[in-house]
Amino acid sequence: MKIKRFSVFLIVLLFLVGSLTIPAPTLAKKAAFKDVNKNHYAYDSIQWAYDVELVGGFPDGTFRPNQPITEQQFGQILVKFFDLEPTSNKLTKYTTKALASDPFYNTLAAYKVPLNGYFDNNIRGQAIKRGVVAQALTHVLDGQATLKDSIQFLLDHHITSGQYPQYENTDLIKFFGSSNQLTRAQVVTLFHNLQRKSFFYISEDALNSFENNDALPLNTRANAARNILASSLRTGKDWSPISNTKDSWNGDYSYFYRYGRGETDSIGRYVTITGSTKTEFYVTYDAFDGEDEGFVQGYATILSPTKAMMTETVEGNRCVIEFQKQSSTALKTIEHDCKNMRDAGTNYSGVLKK
Repeated sequence: MKIKRFSVFLIVLLFLVGSLTIPAPTLAKKAAFKDVNKNHYAYDSIQWAYDVELVGGFPDGTFRPNQPITEQQFGQILVKFFDLEPTSNKLTKYTTKALASDPFYNTLAAYKVPLNGYFDNNIRGQAIKRGVVAQALTHVLDGQATLKDSIQFLLDHHITSGQYPQYENTDLIKFFGSSNQLTRAQVVTLFHNLQRKSFFYISEDALNSFENNDALPLNTRANAARNILASSLRTGKDWSPISNTKDSWNGDYSYFYRYGRGETDSIGRYVTITGSTKTEFYVTYDAFDGEDEGFVQGYATILSPTKAMMTETVEGNRCVIEFQKQSSTALKTIEHDCKNMRDAGTNYSGVLKK
């Protein structure tokens, strides 16, 4: 079952009043772009897409119909065409620079539309493949589907066609040209076909994801969306709290120094870090300075890729310790104020090794 969203089409009926009324002459409409003349196969589609503000051109007055369309350009058109509801949630990306496409990707993730560029600005700017377009459109129109089923859906409804007739009855994916890019003209023609056939529906799968009754984080839904794509079309990586292993603070670090012959004539620090994410980690900190010793646990906030700070223990006691990542195997700790660790306070500043 599909649920139709509200689309408003204003039809103005003009009636001639009186048999002697002479209609005013109409002027031919000027082409929207100087590089798309009336003989271009996609002229009507491009004109339509421009008129309904689905697409724009370039500052020099061109449309560049033969230029490959990027994933973020396709995503923007998809959001506008289906009038997808915006979401207040925001994706966390590996490439943190803000882009104009961010709100569109937030919306697409909420509907779990299969795309690659949710977490990577560079992927967003790459040309999108026909197979990705097929799976994205079919997900919105008919629900989650494999690449083959997505292609078959578009072919069955005459929304688009294949590119290699020699494979029509032997290899659907090759017949469709799944790994090929689409031009800007081809994409607006595809959406014009949807408009002509009144495909303004949104699938239950997409709507259920947007309603999010399971309260899934937006990044989790974006991961799920990426994994709908056929493996041959997938690029980039899923979101995880740690972007890659070198960013993790996790590990056991220690420092030990004996300055005398007595049992307590030594200084040591033993630190264990677990649960490292992009924003924090959990630390167990064991210290002894001669007869003075202490033990604390708490969460440290990551301030930069190489610096973190703990300000209180899990019991809520003040304990300020700075952590500086020296390398993948070395960690410097600076004890600013942690009197709760031991009676005499702490003042250690030094490097611990894994």
